[in-house]
Amino acid sequence: MYHPSVYDNLKVVLEGAVYDLDFSGEIEIINRKDIMDQAIIERNYHIDFVVSSIGEAMRGAISLTSNLEDLAMEKLNDNPDGAGSKLSVVIETPVYEIETDCKQLQSILKKWGSGDLKGDIQQKLTYIYGQPRHVFTNTISIQLQKPVSEEEPERISSVLEELIGSMKEMNEYFKGYKK
Repeated sequence: MYHPSVYDNLKVVLEGAVYDLDFSGEIEIINRKDIMDQAIIERNYHIDFVVSSIGEAMRGAISLTSNLEDLAMEKLNDNPDGAGSKLSVVIETPVYEIETDCKQLQSILKKWGSGDLKGDIQQKLTYIYGQPRHVFTNTISIQLQKPVSEEEPERISSVLEELIGSMKEMNEYFKGYKK
């Protein structure tokens, strides 16, 4: 009999958690990708969304990833402790004053620096050449350090809750800006 992988089971949990938030009206899903990269044997499930109370100005995303090494550890060792999938989140938001705004956003993200949410945080700024440079796009990526296992599916809901909370806090910070 076929036994689903940890990734397969966690993907169902992630999809259910995100769609529950969509059905409740808290978020609106704007894109979904379910990718199998056969060149490097990696699976990735990615969902983009906006928080309904914020709108299109800020976007969030959550991704679940598993590669050949993860699958081999799980299947060859008959589901050992530590088998899991990687979880990452992305927030895309405009910034107006690079040093001030990025420093404030980093402060908002401090909760992602410890416990089950501990992740590597990176802020990447971009702008479109030829356009006025009074607004930059800040793509904030957080790769959680600890993989998610089947024994802790509630971690996915906690990550989603913190992601949406971080986005709402960032939105509050930017409310005073003249755009």
